[in-house]
Order: sequence, then C-alpha cells, then structure tokens
Amino acid sequence: MSEDNQTNDQPVRRRGRPRQDIGAAALNEERPFVSSLARGLSILRAFRADDKVLGTQALAERTGLHKTTVSRLLGTLTKLGYLRYMPEYGKYAVSNQVLTLGYAAIGRFGFGELVRSHMDQMAAEGDCVVALSVRDGPDMMFVELVRRPTAVALNLNVGSRIPLAESAPGRAYLFAMGEEERAEAFALLAGIHGDAWAKEKRPALEAALSRMADNGYSDSFGEWVAGHNAVGVVLRAPMTGDIYTLSVGGNARNLPPEKLKSVHLPMLMRAAQEISALSASNF
Repeated sequence: MSEDNQTNDQPVRRRGRPRQDIGAAALNEERPFVSSLARGLSILRAFRADDKVLGTQALAERTGLHKTTVSRLLGTLTKLGYLRYMPEYGKYAVSNQVLTLGYAAIGRFGFGELVRSHMDQMAAEGDCVVALSVRDGPDMMFVELVRRPTAVALNLNVGSRIPLAESAPGRAYLFAMGEEERAEAFALLAGIHGDAWAKEKRPALEAALSRMADNGYSDSFGEWVAGHNAVGVVLRAPMTGDIYTLSVGGNARNLPPEKLKSVHLPMLMRAAQEISALSASNF
C-alpha cells in the first residue's frame, strides 16, 4: 500500500533514528525486557562483601534460578571477565572488572572525589563511620566508607549491605523515592518480613519517614542493631538524579543521639548542601 492510500489511523513507518523529542517513558515501553540479561545481573548481585567464593548451588539458592541456568551464566560472566573461576575451590569469585562499572557511575563530574573529601573531614571529628550508600533490593550497600581506626563499625566495609527499613541510610533513601517506587519497595519488604511488617516494621518505618519530613534527616537509634546509632541525608547525582545517601554512625556509647545531633548532624547537613551546590555548578 502506498502512503497516499493509507488512512489517518495508519501512520507511515519511518526508518532511521527515533525522534529526539520522544519521552523516556515512551521509549522504555517500546524496549523489550531481556530476561537473560536480568538473570546474568542477578548472579553478580548475589555476591556479598563477605563472600570469598560461591559455587553453583549457593548461587542457585540465592537467585532462585535453576542450576543449569546458573552454570551457563557463570560461563558467560567468566568469559567476559566479571567473574573468576577458582579451581582450587571449584567455585567463583567476583573479578575486579566489576569495579569498573561502579567507578564509571560514581566518577561522573568528580562526584566521588567531592563526596570523599567531605567524608574525610567528618570522620576526622570523632569515633564515627561516614558512609555513602546506594540501594540494592531490600538492602543498602556501602560504596564509600571512611572511619577512624578507633571507631567500632560492626565489621562493615565497602560492599557491605545493611537493611533498607531499619537503617538510617535506608530510611533516607526510601524518603527520596517517588511514591510508586516506594510502594514497590514496601511490597518487597512486606514479603521479606511477613507478619512483622504490618505489626512492627512498617509502623516504625513510617514514623521514621515522618520524622525525616519534619527534620530533614533520617535516624536509626538502636533500631537496626542494638547499640548502634546513625543519622543520614540524601544526595543526588547531578546528571542522572540517582539517589545516594550520606550517613554518620557508630557505637552508641561513643555516639549517643544527643551527640550525633549536636556535633555530627550539622556537619552532615552542611556537607550535603555543599556537595549538592558544587555538583550542580560542575554540571
């Protein structure tokens, strides 16, 4: 059929690059979901900071994938260099090639260096741990961590995960989410926590989010781990708008709520303001 014979409800198909004014949402709707890619990424995300090596069985249990599928994906990820096969264990370890993905994200416009300088300044003021975190499913993961040698930090390191609902970083992140994304996160947490979600976890979380709306920062005083206190704020990457959280925490004996609020919180709030201002000007 020629273009002249087509009716108005049958638009002409054009070849070439898509129009630049098409909205991101419309483009996302047209793009297919690639299940094999999603499964491959789930393998990488199954590794945790304290995992030296993992085998096919453990990865199948963590991802919910069939062992045959896991084995095939492990072969592909190993060939691509993101995993290393350790023959002495018969298992796999994450390769340093994975770090290139993280540094590509955090290094934009000097964002990582800017945040790190403020983290160093805050950590120098006392026995505390200063962390930059991102969300990883039902958890928050530390992507930068600065602490003084005397600070007690529950053996936390870069790559460690902490719970989304009970931690100060997680609460700050949930506060910064859009309503639809937050509802999805709540549904995920409800499935994880079961009956405790409606009875305990959700009321405590909603109270914490309400406090953040009033005060401008999140808190967790012994709610994640007894004897550990922390406060957190939201940061956004200048180009993408990705959500990060910046938090200060530590042993409650050294950092009671009053000290956190009077000494460390003003520094944290000031750092967030300066990082946001400088990031915006650099962009």
